[in-house]
Amino acid sequence: MCGISGIYNTKNNDPIDINIVRKMLQRIAHRGPDGEDVRELRGTVLGFNRLSFLDLTGGMQPIFNEKETIFAVTNGEIYNFRELRSELELKGHVFRTKTDIETVIHLYEEYGDDFPNHLNGQFAIALYDSVKDRLYLVRDQFGVCPLFYTEFDGRIIFASEIKAILEYPLVPRRLNMKAVDQLMNFPGVVSPTTFFKDIYSLAPGHMKIIDKENGVIDREYWDMLYPVEVEDKGEKYYAERLREILKNTISRRLIADVPIGFYISGGLDSSIVACYIGKFMLDSFYSFSAEIGEEDLDESRFQKMVHECTQSEHFSVKVSDREIWDNLYDVIYHAESGVKESYDCAAYLLSKLVGESPAKAVLTGQGSDELFSGYAGYMVDLFRNMRKTAYSEEEREMNERLWGDPEFRFERNHPKLRETHMKVYGKNVRGSLEEFSALRESPINTDHIKGLSDQRRRSYIDLKLRLGDHLLGEHGDRMFFSHSVEGRHPFLDMELIEFLKEVPDKYKLHGTNEKYILKRAGEGIVPDPILKRKKFPFQAPGMSSMIKDAKEIPWLERSVIEKYGVFDPEYVEEMKAHYLDPDFRLMGAYEIDYLLIVMTVTMLCERYGLSL
Repeated sequence: MCGISGIYNTKNNDPIDINIVRKMLQRIAHRGPDGEDVRELRGTVLGFNRLSFLDLTGGMQPIFNEKETIFAVTNGEIYNFRELRSELELKGHVFRTKTDIETVIHLYEEYGDDFPNHLNGQFAIALYDSVKDRLYLVRDQFGVCPLFYTEFDGRIIFASEIKAILEYPLVPRRLNMKAVDQLMNFPGVVSPTTFFKDIYSLAPGHMKIIDKENGVIDREYWDMLYPVEVEDKGEKYYAERLREILKNTISRRLIADVPIGFYISGGLDSSIVACYIGKFMLDSFYSFSAEIGEEDLDESRFQKMVHECTQSEHFSVKVSDREIWDNLYDVIYHAESGVKESYDCAAYLLSKLVGESPAKAVLTGQGSDELFSGYAGYMVDLFRNMRKTAYSEEEREMNERLWGDPEFRFERNHPKLRETHMKVYGKNVRGSLEEFSALRESPINTDHIKGLSDQRRRSYIDLKLRLGDHLLGEHGDRMFFSHSVEGRHPFLDMELIEFLKEVPDKYKLHGTNEKYILKRAGEGIVPDPILKRKKFPFQAPGMSSMIKDAKEIPWLERSVIEKYGVFDPEYVEEMKAHYLDPDFRLMGAYEIDYLLIVMTVTMLCERYGLSL
């Protein structure tokens, strides 16, 4: 993976100042320290920061076709590039490099606007067709690779990170309150919303087609469309088939001309990846783990079990509470987002460990919980349906609006939460709440989950609200690339996705046994204590820990809170006093850490000079 930036003139073909794109690339040089290049075209400039994985000497971008009429910069990996290359060569296409990315150009030549549907990988693509004078912006199916854009001064300005877009002269720096409200209500921000007003995130599975005649057209080329009913082929079939597909998805992500590693967290998902590598892959690899300081959060015992299975060259880092808070300001800079959990800091420190090793990429277990019914919410749905929970009319109306079913609650009682939010927000902000409310409309396409079981409905929502912009975005991509590291995710392989869409619910949540079929696929490969342990989410200390230890927290000072007007200074003082109570402790993911939201949104405003 790498970093991309560029500008497209939507009004005419007047030249773009190439130096602006060079400054954009410099701002995100951490994404690609192995080289930089810029290509100036007709009213368009494409820029590229390289992090090399394949064809180390010949794979520089922007890349172009034989006639030099089509140009592209791509951040990402195309995992089915070998099959695609063979197919395209048989059709007469000539390749100049050995990179996976060159397939993008030839796919476009062959299939036109349909080219993203042929890709199995993680990618953010900017492709310019000089004959049609048309720009394509494309993001992969699940949003592993970010792509941000804005329209300003008659130009489309895009980049892998927002901080690069801010290098364009006079782009406004304003806080987007809708993003703050999404953070208050959902796991995190949801594309196309970002924390920067009028700067957008291209949604996963979407492409923008931009030219001077038609303007900007948004097209969804793929979505996770679960069937309402599936054929049951039996447990043995699904376990054996899943085992074979996992071998494929993991091996595809080990292809590189540089060292690759993997994470060992001690949980099931990363253990599946690590132990499959240890059992079925012959080469030696590097592994990495983070040990959280507090006893009840420590998973080192399980991490050692997995390491014994892999015999990898292992690196570990002990993460203390102090390190979490010392690095938070830099974490918010890279995340370009407020956060409600401090585990982004642990991910940041873990990627730093990888960055100091020979490895340039790591495999993770991300995506498994959303696909195999791994979160507590799937169990809650089960019990809630057994009890026939009664909702108020207000919540029924909101459930229908947000999730397409009055009887389905995703995670929170939003009408009840809104009472708290009205206290947290500043007085001037409260009056315009309905204008920026995250609850005015659904953050998903509810037509795509009509008639689905609660289990499949929740999976779809988790993929949209939790995975793409939160776990793969500010927690994943931005933390990886802060130290020039790439993350690869075997559970998000399209071969596996198409298989899992057809797996009956009962093999994912078997009674109260979550990820049942995944555990079956891990039998004899992953240590039994890990297969049998209860789910233990990756956690890090919250504000109740920090505020008791810190002598002062400048971002929670009354004067700073008043400066931005986003939050109510009186209520922030009340929360600080409450958090300082010796007996106060948040219940992990079950309670919202409002004080951490207040502090990190304020940090974001300070770091980027944002105003309302």
